[in-house]
Amino acid sequence: MSSAERKRIRDRRAQQALREKKARRIAQLEEQVAHCEQHHQDHGIQRLLQVIQGLRRENHMFRVRQRRLKSFVDAWDVDPLGEDNLHGCPQECRPPQPHQNPPSHIPHDVTPAGTPPDSFVRPASSPPCPHGNARPANRPPWRELPLHLDDFSDVTTISCPWFMYLEEIIPCPDTPESPLDILYGTKTNPLANLIHKSLQRRPVRDPERLAIGWTIYRLSRWILSPSVTTYASLPLFLRPTADQRQIAHPLVLDFVAWPQIRSNFIRQWHLYQDQRDDLFGLLSCCIKIRWPWGEPILERNADNELCIKDTFYQTFMDEKGWGVTPEFIRNYPQLFAGVDVDSILYEVV
Repeated sequence: MSSAERKRIRDRRAQQALREKKARRIAQLEEQVAHCEQHHQDHGIQRLLQVIQGLRRENHMFRVRQRRLKSFVDAWDVDPLGEDNLHGCPQECRPPQPHQNPPSHIPHDVTPAGTPPDSFVRPASSPPCPHGNARPANRPPWRELPLHLDDFSDVTTISCPWFMYLEEIIPCPDTPESPLDILYGTKTNPLANLIHKSLQRRPVRDPERLAIGWTIYRLSRWILSPSVTTYASLPLFLRPTADQRQIAHPLVLDFVAWPQIRSNFIRQWHLYQDQRDDLFGLLSCCIKIRWPWGEPILERNADNELCIKDTFYQTFMDEKGWGVTPEFIRNYPQLFAGVDVDSILYEVV
């Protein structure tokens, strides 16, 4: 057999092998298409969505029951003989009293790790007492979470996008390991990274980006895990006002720097809720930190790691270190009722 004939035989065998390989691949793809048509049709997706909604409702029910159970446990803190707090209040308004008190060695200022805070669900567990506040007088301030409208089991109600990922952000530390996590993102701290991504949507300078992101992180950690430690880490001006605790509102309003403006936001939110994106877009451009232009905000520590410059940290942790430009004040003057505008006005030179 000549070399030309042997080459033709080899070519025919190679072509036959190629055809067989192509046929097997086509058959495999046809099986995959058939499987997708059978299991991934619209009605199948709708069925899965219904299952997800059912699981969310079940999860919500469990959270409501957990909250009610915690209310019974909280009632143990009330002195059963201290009737001054309940004077003049009918029996049905009084918190239930347990049959016996818990052991005195159990601390009441510690939140167990992984326990969802009261803010996760805000059901109407019991009507308010019309004769006064029947809340225990010794309830610590770190447990007084804002009365927000966000239901973390329903993503359509969440006003701060990072709270959509509870399983990822709950285990995060109470403070970012580095300011770079806020400024440039990180793969090791989901909460800091999500806040970084949210701030990237707004055209803000690095000083405002770090100050806003750092305070948002601290407040978010307290809401996720209310305790003495997380509450103490909040700037004094971000601690909730009476309006925040008593009037239901979107959680995003709790991150506004000035207490009186937060209260005005909450009381007038019905006027601004339809223009929310424009309002917060302008606010993000107009809010300023009173920090010299071009002055560094980071410095090296003893371990040669970048950290927040101490003077910059003291600036944004103080309410006097924040300002807002005249443009925002002119567009939304109603939000500054009762506010000393001159004290927060920031003129861009």
